[in-house]
Amino acid sequence: PMSPALRKAAAFAARGVCHRARSTLAIAQPTAGTHPHLVGPGEVTPGVTRAEYTQRRAVLAATLPVGSVAIFPSAPRAYISHDVLHTYAQSPDLHYLCGFLEPNCLLACSKPWVGSAGALDGDATWHLFVEPTDPAQALWDGPRAGVAGARQHILSDGQVHPIRTAPRVLRDMVDAAVAGAAPSASVGGPLGANRSLACLLFDSAVNPTITKSLSPLLEASAQKLQVMRASPFVERLRLRKSASEISLMRHAAQAAAEAFVVTMEESAAAAARGDQLEGLLAARFEFETKRRGCGRLAYPCVVASGANAVFLHYMHNNARLTPGDLVLMDAGGSYFGYSADITRTWPLSGSFTPAQRDIYEAVLGVNEAVIRAVRADGATSLQSLHQLSIRLMHEALVSLGILKPAELQRVSRYYPHAIGHYLGLDVHDTPNASQSQARVPAYRSRQHLRAHQDSDRDAER
Repeated sequence: PMSPALRKAAAFAARGVCHRARSTLAIAQPTAGTHPHLVGPGEVTPGVTRAEYTQRRAVLAATLPVGSVAIFPSAPRAYISHDVLHTYAQSPDLHYLCGFLEPNCLLACSKPWVGSAGALDGDATWHLFVEPTDPAQALWDGPRAGVAGARQHILSDGQVHPIRTAPRVLRDMVDAAVAGAAPSASVGGPLGANRSLACLLFDSAVNPTITKSLSPLLEASAQKLQVMRASPFVERLRLRKSASEISLMRHAAQAAAEAFVVTMEESAAAAARGDQLEGLLAARFEFETKRRGCGRLAYPCVVASGANAVFLHYMHNNARLTPGDLVLMDAGGSYFGYSADITRTWPLSGSFTPAQRDIYEAVLGVNEAVIRAVRADGATSLQSLHQLSIRLMHEALVSLGILKPAELQRVSRYYPHAIGHYLGLDVHDTPNASQSQARVPAYRSRQHLRAHQDSDRDAER
């Protein structure tokens, strides 16, 4: 229980929040009223308008099965210790559909059967479930949207509910979908006699806490309707980036590129001091991306010097920087949710040795050739580009004397990963999307040769 002094402070904070709310309705995330330097008029999140979010939901609803209920939970909170939180990042699907950035919420779409309760083909209703406002919580963490704030700023064209009502409201939605799927009493009746099964679309692994709160509904639903994953429906839309998304991604990429240049410029002096660790370069990169507007890193920095570069996701960053070594850095910033992802390798001494230059230029040549092959021609895909890169890498390694012409399969020893992945609201965006799709959305091309030192002829290169 709160002490009298704490209750008094909470009440004072709540009055302040309510006073501000009368003019700006401050919520946990930036709005045009509270942060005009970040959010423009008509935008829900920086760079993305209310109209665009509404359009995204409409397009998704048109692709959902008739007689379905789709549920999109928020990402869970992650803790550093028992009561210290990591910086929160919203679930990409929920972010994409409505732009609400608070935890412990969920978005749902109900798409009724045609003819049920006067519904027309394509009709859908959207529901957002949020944490209510709480003066005691506001004292510690600042304001959150609550029902009124979410209705005003996020989902003015749908219904907003307290999160505690989600099991009941969703059960009513599911029951309506199941009832609509049942054959009518007479053939040719208003609902028709041959309904498909109703559908519940939900990804149970996204937020275990929300999944547990809905477990009675999910268990009951499994007995009477088809249960499917929701994320693949959204990922089909997220693959194609809008003009606003491309602008945000371009800013993230530019910030990361500039941060790389500054980090490279500092690295030679850091290595020359003899007592500096890889983590110094990680810290410089993070600082420089945040100077350029990124709110956080897209993922932890990989700063792998010397032999550490053979580990694809090396994140210890605790080895000494040594002149003469190469350093591989894999890093990116997140700009209002949109990720950059860049890998570069350079010599800490400022110049390559002949062997280092041979390998570097071979990989660079493959990288540039693959970039030239990128086409939005209905045939090119990430997979076809990857296969091209393997052939070119094999030719490069043969020319260096590292592999023989018949050793195509050995390329994977030096190049064990894919050429890249989709980028967007996640650094490995739309993970369910096939890389064989004959189109090329924004993606990351990553070309770096594993600097293995073979025990055989490779060791002397």
